[in-house]
Amino acid sequence: MNAHAGHDPGGTGTTADAGAAGNNIEYRIAHLQERLAVGELGELGMRVEPRGSAVTVIGTVPTAHCREELLRTVNEELAGLAVHYDIVVAEAAAPDHPEEVA
Repeated sequence: MNAHAGHDPGGTGTTADAGAAGNNIEYRIAHLQERLAVGELGELGMRVEPRGSAVTVIGTVPTAHCREELLRTVNEELAGLAVHYDIVVAEAAAPDHPEEVA
């Protein structure tokens, strides 16, 4: 058994820090997903994926209000991380005029 596994001989802390940072991102994503599941946004099926040192949030929301709520929640939970959004607003408002069929 190697007693020095994971030891950083240069003393920079980068080996341990990289692992801790990865675990921290995973933990924070899991906490965000829990929070989204119990809230009003729970049925949206949002995907939250780690991508290197950043996080990508992917999904569709029914209204601009839901998008704003999602952005606020994600920003609170993942403050300090780079977050990329791929969010589609599928607002299904009633048409304001009849559709003309040719």
